[in-house]
Amino acid sequence: MENSKTALPDYRYLFSRIDQRELTRILELALDRQLIVKLCHICGLVHGGRDLESTATHTLAAQLAGDCFEREVTAAQVIRTLVQTSAREIAQIGRTSPEDVNSLLGDRADAYTRECGRMAFAMLLDEREAVYAPAIEHLNRIPGFQSRSGVSEETASPYRRDEPDLNGGQDLIGGPDDARQSGSPSLALIEARRHSADLEKRNRMLEDRVRELQQRPADERVSLFVDVQNMWYAARQQHGISARLDFEKLIQSALGDRRLIRAYAYLIQTPEVDQSGFVTMLEQFSYEVKRKDLRRRSDGSAKGDWDMEMAIDMIRMADKVDVVILASGDGDFVSLVQLLKELGPRVEVFSFPHNTARDLMEAADRYQPIDRSLLIGMDPAR
Repeated sequence: MENSKTALPDYRYLFSRIDQRELTRILELALDRQLIVKLCHICGLVHGGRDLESTATHTLAAQLAGDCFEREVTAAQVIRTLVQTSAREIAQIGRTSPEDVNSLLGDRADAYTRECGRMAFAMLLDEREAVYAPAIEHLNRIPGFQSRSGVSEETASPYRRDEPDLNGGQDLIGGPDDARQSGSPSLALIEARRHSADLEKRNRMLEDRVRELQQRPADERVSLFVDVQNMWYAARQQHGISARLDFEKLIQSALGDRRLIRAYAYLIQTPEVDQSGFVTMLEQFSYEVKRKDLRRRSDGSAKGDWDMEMAIDMIRMADKVDVVILASGDGDFVSLVQLLKELGPRVEVFSFPHNTARDLMEAADRYQPIDRSLLIGMDPAR
């Protein structure tokens, strides 16, 4: 990924210029599949309960685009990634006069679609109306895409994804049926070849996934480490003062069909609050509860955290498990997560997005945001 010093734009203003389908196509064109999959993992998206690696690129891009219009954390991450990958095109558009933009685009009429998508995104970011206004028209001219044309995703050509144009820049809108109706054997042949290439690509993807599953331990071992105080404050901050995390649902969601080796809950105690009932509840849910008293200083301030002890416990468990799950949004754990990955296990992070360090999300092999479905007595649909 290219480095960029371009400031992150106001994505709400940007989204007023495009709709979800146009953003989907920009993601497909501007980013490669590996980066789209990584974004889905970072933003905590899954598709139909399946692994993202087995889902079509267009479906992942559409899901990312839809989530951008629903969640600010996803929108900010996606726009940041687009800005970084399109840094060269943004700089180029910025120093090009509106009068010369069309000629600049004309020079790239037959260019690889990755550059076309990034060019369209760069135009949309530009503050000059004469530059950003033609951006959608530019997208329309990219082979295989028609914006707001009434052509459905099923009837539009579904085979061009990351490959260069196979028809010399001509836009083939229909599928094989449309090609046959045109009476042109060459169009039908091109569509048939695209269809065959798409099937081969899907087969390779499925074969890779099968090999991955065969290499994966049949009974994956997991350990869970919960920063109770971080979870308590984050739930209240994001969902209101009455919000409480359901620790039983948390352990079920984190574990899935895997084998739990150990679950730790790290708790700070205060003398004036009786937490014995809470501790008993955690122990009933298979947590090993570690308790530490809140230390009060002479100046009236107080201190209490488990960062060091949690780090020691996770490192001790690194050679005993396949996956370490951290339930915390504390950015102080970034270096620990990187060390754990070097020691062997994969690292997953569960936390409330609003209260989670971006570096921690990106350091993890998988990031899973905690939403209302894991809270006690709150409607997940709200």
